[in-house]
Amino acid sequence: MNITQLQEAFKSFSAASKSIESYYELLQKKINFLTLELEKKNLELNNVLSDLKKANDYLNAVLYNIEDIIIVIDENKKVTMINKSAERYLQLNPINVIGKPLDELGIRIIEDVSETYLITNDKKYSVTLSNSKVVNSDGKTKGEVILIRDISRLRELEAQNERNQRLISMGEMAAKIVHEIRNPLCSIELYASILESDIQDPTQKRLAAGISKGISNLNNVLTNMSIFARPNKPAMKTLRLDVIINDCIEMVSPLLESSYTKINKSFIDSQIQGDAELLKQVFLNLIINAIQAKPDDAINNLIEINMSEDKEFVIAAIRDYGAGIRNEHLEKIFDPFFTTKEGGSGLGLSISAKIMQSHNGYIKATSEVQRGSCFSLYFRKDNKIPEIKSIAHHNQIQRTRQRGFDCVERFATNTHS
Repeated sequence: MNITQLQEAFKSFSAASKSIESYYELLQKKINFLTLELEKKNLELNNVLSDLKKANDYLNAVLYNIEDIIIVIDENKKVTMINKSAERYLQLNPINVIGKPLDELGIRIIEDVSETYLITNDKKYSVTLSNSKVVNSDGKTKGEVILIRDISRLRELEAQNERNQRLISMGEMAAKIVHEIRNPLCSIELYASILESDIQDPTQKRLAAGISKGISNLNNVLTNMSIFARPNKPAMKTLRLDVIINDCIEMVSPLLESSYTKINKSFIDSQIQGDAELLKQVFLNLIINAIQAKPDDAINNLIEINMSEDKEFVIAAIRDYGAGIRNEHLEKIFDPFFTTKEGGSGLGLSISAKIMQSHNGYIKATSEVQRGSCFSLYFRKDNKIPEIKSIAHHNQIQRTRQRGFDCVERFATNTHS
């Protein structure tokens, strides 16, 4: 090879080297561009994944904290998720139930013609039940979402509203009955008293006295009907509910001793708006009912009076451990003239319910046969104070107090006789 050829070869090599360098620089720019694009796409993907995670966490938080019971199961009927309401109502721990068959959760759903009930841990709830299938993008069922809504409170409000409507109707009828009966009854009572004073024969005098006593009893029934039909508006003021209850317990202390009844109390420091004398009438009625609920074969008797509160109500509960009330009677005990007591008027609980209604509250009764009953009084915390005060109301207070003492005295007399 001569020098000329060698120089030509070096020139070709140099040209090729420059071409390779140019291509390498171009390739390097493309790599840098693709690297930047990849980083940008990765950043966008990470942002999307972060948003999806936030959305998933938010959705899980919503599902977990929703008030309805939510249970998610897979295609094999095994639990994959439960929310907080399911934990609270069913008393379940997610650690112990995830992956277990739904049948092993210890819950029962009973459906009849008009109602659906959830039974768990010896408790019964009125509920609505709905099922939704979980389907993937291919249309294949991957599981099921079970949603259970507790409507027990709604059913209570419906029952309370129906009871109030019945009370209104019965009150209107009672007012008419009192008006029609009281006038001729007063005339009969006047003639009977004149007859009793004029008769000298002891036997006939005793018969006339029996007529007067019967008329007096009828007058007492009419008085109760009148109170039921047109109760006075309560004169509201700030009260300590525990003081009201203690006053009533003091009034019935002779009954407690004669019937060997003990009262266990658990009170809280809470105030309500109410009419003290009208509320005493309610508590006296419920406490005396609890005393009378003592089983015939029991020597000692126990009554529990507890106070508690939630966000909306102050609650006073009076519980006895007597014979209890049958289910078919439980819905009727607040109806006027319904009673299971021999010689009872059937107006005591009706009047108590009206008084609680006038205080913007209500009474809730629960009972089990042979295990006792519990009457819970619900007082709203935000009750407003009407500006009501009158001589008529003062007279009503005195009559209420006297009726309370008369009731205690009659019961004590019957207990010792």
